[in-house]
Parts: sequence; structure tokens; C-alpha cells
Amino acid sequence: MPQLVACVFAASVSFFALPELAASSTFLGYQAPAAPQRRSDLLDELEQVMGGDRRLAAESRVQHFEDSMRSIFRSLPKTEGDRLAPSGVRYLLHRVFVERHGWFVEGLMSRGESWNSSSPAAFFAEHVGDDIEGLFERRLGHHGLSLHEVAVFAATLESLVHEETRDRLHAAFRVLGFDQAREASPTEHETESVIDTYMMMLVLGLNHSTVSPSLVSRTQASIDTIYPTWHETKKWVREVRKEVVGAAPEARTSFATTTQVLDEVADRYGRWQDSECI
Repeated sequence: MPQLVACVFAASVSFFALPELAASSTFLGYQAPAAPQRRSDLLDELEQVMGGDRRLAAESRVQHFEDSMRSIFRSLPKTEGDRLAPSGVRYLLHRVFVERHGWFVEGLMSRGESWNSSSPAAFFAEHVGDDIEGLFERRLGHHGLSLHEVAVFAATLESLVHEETRDRLHAAFRVLGFDQAREASPTEHETESVIDTYMMMLVLGLNHSTVSPSLVSRTQASIDTIYPTWHETKKWVREVRKEVVGAAPEARTSFATTTQVLDEVADRYGRWQDSECI
């Protein structure tokens, strides 16, 4: 699976200001027919195209996103059916991910163009396939998205990022020459080496699906020159790991615990980068 969050830039931002908007059912030139307000079956459709495991991963995050998005959602102009047009969805998702993680997600940023210049669903076509893009695109095109549906969109994206964490962690074990048995029970030193390799692939944007052991070895030899804040990054990751493994020190080197550590790193990384740049 291609890398999902193309850039997690330093998140020292002022949120993009919306243009002055009239209180009407038209948002940045988009007008849609009214639709009945109901709890969507979007998660059921998501399961059909992504599978049950991915549906459950997304569903576990939906309520949190609904709660965190509600006030912004209410403040944005909507269609007659109390739904957001594509431009509003794109803006809301961008703002929530910046606030929540410091993530600047490729496809959700405006880059100076108007917010309605592209569909937020296009992100899925590039990274996980046309079926998921089509699912969200149909919803957007027909009548916009409700709060619940925007939350499902956000939860799906976030869960895919965390799925990528596991894939990159497997790749780190692979390029270091560890077999499945060693992956299940590495030593403390091996675990730290794997985490360092994972972070190197992340910060340098190396494709974990295709990276070779020789490239990793060459990059490790010059990482301090290539990435001047590498030492600070490693120190911060070890601090995050210390927090996470404190809850279950007996399993500190297990694959599951290391995945938890790196999930936490993914959630905090953008904000930490921001603090380093201030």
C-alpha cells in the first residue's frame, strides 16, 4: 500500500480562513438537493469494499471524530439537508487532522487554491483504490456528507494510517534480516534498532514496500547528515516508548507493544515537529 500521509510537515500553522460566506445552502458554488437526515449505512458499504477488519478499525474511531468535529461542522454553511458540500468536507478534514495530530494530509490541503478545487475523496483513489473513492464520491456528489459520514471518512483515513504503521514495522524487521520468529520476540537492542529503522523510513519518505537492506544500510551510515535532527527525533521516540511500555513492561519488546508505540508516535509526530520548529 503506498504511503498514506505523504507529508507530516511542521504544524506551525494558522488555520486556513474560509472566505466570507453567506448563510445559505450554497457553499463555495456547490448546491445540492436536500436529503433526509438519517444515520447512514456508510459503514456497511465500507465493509463491503474494505472488509470486516478495516470496517471495525474505522468504526472504533467514529464517535470520537463526531464529538471533536461537531462544533466546527455546525459553524460551516451547509446544504438544505444539513450536509457539507465537498469543499466544506475538505476544509473540515484538513482542520481536524491538523488539530488532532499536526498532520498535513496530501489531498486535503488547499495549497493556495480554492477549497472546492478538488474532491477530498480523490485521496483514496491514489492510496487504496477506486472502490473506496467511489463510495465516498457518490455520497459527496449526491447530497454532501452528514456529520456522521464525515466522521466515517476521517476514521477510515486515520485507521489506514495506523494500518500502514504495522506494514512499515514489518518492513523494518525484514530489511534488518529478522525472520518471523525473531519478529515475535526480539531483544531490547533489536527492538530499538527496528524502531530506529522504522523512523528513518518514515522521516525520509522511503517506500517501505520496496526499500532494500542495502539502501537502509547506506542511509543509516549518513542519516545524521541527511537528517540533522535525527538525534533529537530518536530521543523523542524513546520518550514516547517509555510512556507506552510503562503500562505493560513485561511485554515491552512484543510486536503488539511496539505497534502501540509507533501508533502513538504517528499521532503525536506532527505536533512534536511543530514544537521543535518554534
